[in-house]
Amino acid sequence: MGIDIAALDTAGRDELLEHWRSLIGRPPPKHISRSLLIQIIAFELQSKQHRGFSKRLSQRLKRAALRDVMRPAFKPGSSFVREYRGKTHVVEVGEDGCFAWNAQRFKSLSQAARAITGYNVSGFKFFGVKP
Repeated sequence: MGIDIAALDTAGRDELLEHWRSLIGRPPPKHISRSLLIQIIAFELQSKQHRGFSKRLSQRLKRAALRDVMRPAFKPGSSFVREYRGKTHVVEVGEDGCFAWNAQRFKSLSQAARAITGYNVSGFKFFGVKP
Protein backbone atom coordinates (compact mmCIF):
# COMPACT_ATOMS: atom_id res chain seq x y z
CA MET A 1 0.00 0.00 0.00
CA GLY A 2 2.96 2.32 0.62
CA ILE A 3 1.08 5.11 2.45
CA ASP A 4 2.95 6.70 5.34
CA ILE A 5 0.69 7.86 8.17
CA ALA A 6 3.15 10.58 9.18
CA ALA A 7 3.07 12.00 5.65
CA LEU A 8 -0.72 12.43 5.65
CA ASP A 9 -0.45 15.83 7.37
CA THR A 10 1.56 17.26 4.50
CA ALA A 11 -0.33 15.52 1.69
CA GLY A 12 -2.49 17.60 -0.63
CA ARG A 13 -6.26 17.15 -0.75
CA ASP A 14 -6.12 15.35 -4.13
CA GLU A 15 -3.54 12.94 -2.74
CA LEU A 16 -5.71 12.31 0.34
CA LEU A 17 -8.74 11.64 -1.85
CA GLU A 18 -6.71 9.13 -3.87
CA HIS A 19 -5.55 7.40 -0.66
CA TRP A 20 -9.18 7.22 0.46
CA ARG A 21 -10.27 5.62 -2.83
CA SER A 22 -7.47 3.06 -2.75
CA LEU A 23 -8.14 2.10 0.88
CA ILE A 24 -11.92 2.20 1.03
CA GLY A 25 -12.79 1.48 -2.57
CA ARG A 26 -15.25 4.31 -3.15
CA PRO A 27 -15.09 8.10 -3.23
CA PRO A 28 -15.34 9.97 0.08
CA PRO A 29 -18.32 12.17 0.97
CA LYS A 30 -18.27 15.41 -1.03
CA HIS A 31 -17.72 17.93 1.75
CA ILE A 32 -15.57 15.92 4.15
CA SER A 33 -13.03 18.03 6.00
CA ARG A 34 -9.31 17.54 5.53
CA SER A 35 -8.79 16.60 9.19
CA LEU A 36 -11.51 13.95 9.07
CA LEU A 37 -10.05 12.57 5.82
CA ILE A 38 -6.67 12.20 7.52
CA GLN A 39 -8.17 10.56 10.63
CA ILE A 40 -10.17 8.01 8.64
CA ILE A 41 -7.27 7.18 6.31
CA ALA A 42 -4.93 6.73 9.30
CA PHE A 43 -7.48 4.50 11.04
CA GLU A 44 -7.95 2.35 7.93
CA LEU A 45 -4.18 2.00 7.49
CA GLN A 46 -3.69 0.95 11.11
CA SER A 47 -6.65 -1.41 10.95
CA LYS A 48 -5.26 -3.14 7.86
CA GLN A 49 -1.75 -3.25 9.32
CA HIS A 50 -2.97 -4.89 12.54
CA ARG A 51 -5.60 -7.04 10.80
CA GLY A 52 -8.59 -5.21 12.19
CA PHE A 53 -10.13 -5.51 15.62
CA SER A 54 -9.67 -8.47 17.91
CA LYS A 55 -12.61 -10.86 17.95
CA ARG A 56 -13.44 -9.82 21.51
CA LEU A 57 -13.46 -6.09 20.70
CA SER A 58 -15.51 -6.71 17.58
CA GLN A 59 -18.14 -8.56 19.65
CA ARG A 60 -18.21 -5.78 22.25
CA LEU A 61 -18.70 -3.15 19.53
CA LYS A 62 -21.55 -5.14 17.99
CA ARG A 63 -23.26 -5.48 21.38
CA ALA A 64 -22.85 -1.75 22.02
CA ALA A 65 -24.35 -0.97 18.62
CA LEU A 66 -27.40 -3.10 19.38
CA ARG A 67 -28.36 -1.18 22.50
CA ASP A 68 -29.32 2.45 22.56
CA VAL A 69 -26.14 3.86 24.09
CA MET A 70 -27.17 7.51 23.65
CA ARG A 71 -30.38 7.24 25.64
CA PRO A 72 -29.94 7.26 29.40
CA ALA A 73 -31.82 4.57 31.26
CA PHE A 74 -34.69 6.13 33.16
CA LYS A 75 -36.08 4.19 36.09
CA PRO A 76 -39.54 2.71 35.58
CA GLY A 77 -42.13 4.87 37.27
CA SER A 78 -40.19 8.10 36.65
CA SER A 79 -42.31 11.01 35.46
CA PHE A 80 -41.61 14.01 33.26
CA VAL A 81 -43.91 16.97 33.80
CA ARG A 82 -44.25 20.03 31.58
CA GLU A 83 -46.84 22.71 31.20
CA TYR A 84 -47.45 23.47 27.54
CA ARG A 85 -50.06 25.88 26.18
CA GLY A 86 -51.85 26.07 29.51
CA LYS A 87 -52.10 22.31 30.05
CA THR A 88 -49.93 20.14 32.29
CA HIS A 89 -48.54 17.07 30.52
CA VAL A 90 -47.15 14.07 32.40
CA VAL A 91 -45.08 11.40 30.63
CA GLU A 92 -44.26 8.28 32.64
CA VAL A 93 -41.55 5.67 32.10
CA GLY A 94 -42.97 2.15 31.89
CA GLU A 95 -41.43 -1.10 33.13
CA ASP A 96 -40.20 -1.83 29.59
CA GLY A 97 -38.49 1.58 29.27
CA CYS A 98 -41.15 3.01 26.97
CA PHE A 99 -42.78 6.37 27.62
CA ALA A 100 -46.53 6.69 28.24
CA TRP A 101 -48.59 9.82 27.68
CA ASN A 102 -52.31 10.24 27.16
CA ALA A 103 -52.86 6.45 26.86
CA GLN A 104 -50.21 6.28 24.11
CA ARG A 105 -46.80 4.59 24.24
CA PHE A 106 -43.60 5.93 22.71
CA LYS A 107 -40.11 4.51 22.29
CA SER A 108 -38.44 7.84 23.08
CA LEU A 109 -39.06 10.95 25.10
CA SER A 110 -38.74 12.97 21.87
CA GLN A 111 -41.62 11.03 20.30
CA ALA A 112 -43.78 11.86 23.32
CA ALA A 113 -42.76 15.53 23.11
CA ARG A 114 -43.67 15.54 19.42
CA ALA A 115 -47.10 14.11 20.18
CA ILE A 116 -47.64 16.90 22.72
CA THR A 117 -46.37 19.79 20.58
CA GLY A 118 -47.17 18.62 17.07
CA TYR A 119 -43.63 19.29 15.83
CA ASN A 120 -40.18 17.70 16.11
CA VAL A 121 -38.51 18.70 19.34
CA SER A 122 -35.86 17.16 21.56
CA GLY A 123 -37.55 15.37 24.46
CA PHE A 124 -34.66 16.30 26.73
CA LYS A 125 -34.96 19.96 25.78
CA PHE A 126 -38.76 20.02 26.00
CA PHE A 127 -38.82 18.50 29.49
CA GLY A 128 -35.64 20.23 30.67
CA VAL A 129 -33.69 17.01 31.18
CA LYS A 130 -29.90 16.94 31.02
CA PRO A 131 -28.73 13.65 29.46
